[in-house]
Amino acid sequence: MQKIITILLLSLFTSTLIAQSIKDEWHPSHGSLLDGKTIAKANLLGVTARNFGFYGERIISKRVSFVLGVNTMPEGNIPYIEHFTDEPEIRDIQISSLAFTPEIRIYLSRSGYGKGFYIAPYYKYEKYDASSYNIEFSDEDNNTQFINMNGNLNTHSFGAALGVQWLVGKQKNIIIDWTMLGAHYGSNKGYLKGKTTYDMTEETQNEIRKTIEDSFQSIEIGNLVPIKTENIQIDKNNASVDIKSPWAFIRSSLSIGFRF
Repeated sequence: MQKIITILLLSLFTSTLIAQSIKDEWHPSHGSLLDGKTIAKANLLGVTARNFGFYGERIISKRVSFVLGVNTMPEGNIPYIEHFTDEPEIRDIQISSLAFTPEIRIYLSRSGYGKGFYIAPYYKYEKYDASSYNIEFSDEDNNTQFINMNGNLNTHSFGAALGVQWLVGKQKNIIIDWTMLGAHYGSNKGYLKGKTTYDMTEETQNEIRKTIEDSFQSIEIGNLVPIKTENIQIDKNNASVDIKSPWAFIRSSLSIGFRF
């Protein structure tokens, strides 16, 4: 009888410990509005560069989640263009952009479920619309004329990021996400065209061609190689150019969000 009582007490004690362990183990569904596996957040750092970033993260498993980032930039000067070129034609360009960044996050901490350090391979697509690339020239009467060129640029690149994410608050629903450092590499391809009502002479057309070549060759994307100009077409009233180059940039962000 004493043995039976001892066995029952040990079983009860063991069951209590197991139950307590299960209760103490955190799960994203604890204290959440839905299943706790969806996170929405916004990047605070990008505002300084007129770049507004919004991200949705879906927790797939304890260690893995999927993130889709959307970045938009309203029309304005190219951020930090003074660090890339001194050419006035390039500095005056107005751009706007839209970017999509899908990534897979692999969380390295034991707790997981969107918490702790992570590594994140990603792909990034960006589309830029450009205007106000004004090429200045003088006509035969020494009056100033302009060709206002407009166009777009598309980039495709792959990279990886390292960061850490915290879940804070009583229910751990407040998100702080710090992507400490990321880098991506790829290529870009674009097209610009413009026109003028003034009939340009052959000499002026050659000058315009030289201006276009010099302007873009003064820019080195990611300190790699100058932007390459191709298929420059100039006639009496029109100008167009194809551009392409490698595309390499670093990435960092500090985001605040909410877990549902």
